[in-house]
Parts: sequence; structure tokens; C-alpha cells
Amino acid sequence: MTNTNLHDDLVVFDGLIISNWGSDVFNAMQKGGLTAANCTCSVWENFRDTMLNIGAWNGMFSEHSEQITKAISVADIRNAKSDGKTAIVLGFQN
Repeated sequence: MTNTNLHDDLVVFDGLIISNWGSDVFNAMQKGGLTAANCTCSVWENFRDTMLNIGAWNGMFSEHSEQITKAISVADIRNAKSDGKTAIVLGFQN
């Protein structure tokens, strides 16, 4: 295996990202070869606000479908990699 294709063969998973989500972040993830990431969608929010955040994420999955996809299984992560997208696992803290 050469260095030029090593990243193509790897599954790169970032275990925790908190960010101001949007196109710039998703572009950087994709450009950097990030296969998947656990993206925080709720930290201190109450139930209602957490549900609103999940709704916002569902909108981002639709709006940025060329860059990201929701992952709820390992198969979703594998499919994202083969499609050239970053798989997003929604994460919750606290």
C-alpha cells in the first residue's frame, strides 16, 4: 500500500465534534477525508430543544446531502465512504 492510497483504504472516525455546523464545516470534513464523526447535537439542552436540534440536523442532512449522511449503523458508515460523503452519528452529552 502506498501513501497516496492509504487514506482511501482507512476508515477515519472522529469520536467527538462540537461545532457551528454548516457548509464550511461539512466541506472541511469531506476534503479532509473524514469517513464519519460523532457530532454533538445536544449538550445541556432540555428535551424540547434537543428535539429541535435533531430536527435541524435532519434539515442539514437534506440540504447538504452531497457532503453528509446520517449514520445509525456500520453499514451506513461504509456506504458513506464509498459515496465520498462523511457519515454523521448524532451524539449527546451530559
